[in-house]
Amino acid sequence: MKKLYSLCLGIALFSMLNSCNKEEKLDVKIENYDTFTSGPLDDWIYKNLTQPYNIEVIYRYQRNMHDINKNIAPTQEDKVIPQMEVVMKAFLDVYAAVGGEMFIKTFTPKQFVLFGSGDYDPDGSVKGGTADGGRRITLYGLNGFDNTNANAVQGNLQVVHHEFTHILNQNRLIPPDYEQVCKGDYLADWTSSKNTTAVARGLGFITPYSRKAVGEDFAEVLSHLIVAGQLFYDNAAYTAGKDAYAKFKLKESIVRDYMTQYYNIDVTQLQLEFQRIMESIYKSTNYTAGLAISNNYLGSLDWDIRNAWGIENTISEKQKVLFTNILDELGGWTTKTMTFQFVSATKAILNITFGDKDRTWTASYDFDIVKNPDNSFKISKSATQGTEGNYGNGALDWVLKDTQPLIDYLGSTTFTMNWKNAEINKNPNDYLQYLIMKDNKDPNATIFGKVNLRKY
Repeated sequence: MKKLYSLCLGIALFSMLNSCNKEEKLDVKIENYDTFTSGPLDDWIYKNLTQPYNIEVIYRYQRNMHDINKNIAPTQEDKVIPQMEVVMKAFLDVYAAVGGEMFIKTFTPKQFVLFGSGDYDPDGSVKGGTADGGRRITLYGLNGFDNTNANAVQGNLQVVHHEFTHILNQNRLIPPDYEQVCKGDYLADWTSSKNTTAVARGLGFITPYSRKAVGEDFAEVLSHLIVAGQLFYDNAAYTAGKDAYAKFKLKESIVRDYMTQYYNIDVTQLQLEFQRIMESIYKSTNYTAGLAISNNYLGSLDWDIRNAWGIENTISEKQKVLFTNILDELGGWTTKTMTFQFVSATKAILNITFGDKDRTWTASYDFDIVKNPDNSFKISKSATQGTEGNYGNGALDWVLKDTQPLIDYLGSTTFTMNWKNAEINKNPNDYLQYLIMKDNKDPNATIFGKVNLRKY
């Protein structure tokens, strides 16, 4: 039996070897059915992104570029240039202006992958983008992108700047101190209905998504400082309460130090340049002084033009006359301070302190703030004033003798609100530091004030 088995095995092997020696011609024609040839779009990408920055843009659908368990639509070709122009102008150019071309050429992602629909997760959240390996940014949802809508552009750029922060963190790790600020409050299930914006901010997070992980938190802070702006960030911090405010500002300090220490990038200059691009190219009104007042972002204006800032800046003759009457003295008493405090979007208080080296009194006046349809503002003394002693001081004849001309003037005209112009290569430290009220009746008359933000 054993011999029979061996014989059969030998015959089988011989047959196999003999069959392998036979040559058979396969009548199969192998063709490449991908008939793609580069066109004007690819030429534009090469000229504007690949050649200067060594950036590849993948817009033709490749399933291996996203989670293969999901169905994600390809991007429409007419969306590619508008998207990448936004990336160039409000991301690449912004960082190049602040950090130099060498910075952006070194650290910019070398690959942008574009998809038409969003990346939906089982928990109901939708990814706007991802960053991988320190070199790739993937952007989703382009088929609904409108580059003529400033708010849509801002939202899109929030994703781009967020994802670029991850790339920076992949090159230089997040400082360990950052995680300690909100240790124990990170939440993997960040989409939980209990994790509202109010709850997240009360714990020191700028968005509910920030609670997902330390890296997401860091990226949300930097991207919001740049894209949403300093006033938005500070308002979120202040309205979250005293304890949360301290966490917000500590996180901001660590992020700013990180960018300076590792990349020699001044975040304030990024904010200034980003805002300039958004206003000049995309006509955004989200950073205007008028909106800051309407959103109650400001704390007060220092109107004491005797201070250093008043000497260093140009004060109109109208302001000098009106303010000097008050600041020289009040009824023989020394005027100590003069501030215009914003109580809300529609209310403000003019506070003037006066006295001698041992005593200080305050004269106060309530004002109504009305925003007109043309975005100008009417600022007039309220019909009903407070009843506290400081309002009584303001009603004294010898005080009104000096304050009444200013009160009358403010109520006699309307004002357009502007920031003092600041440029990154000239005076970046003036960014959001000074508010100028321009008289709409007299083009030579302005009221200049030093901005104080709300803080604890």
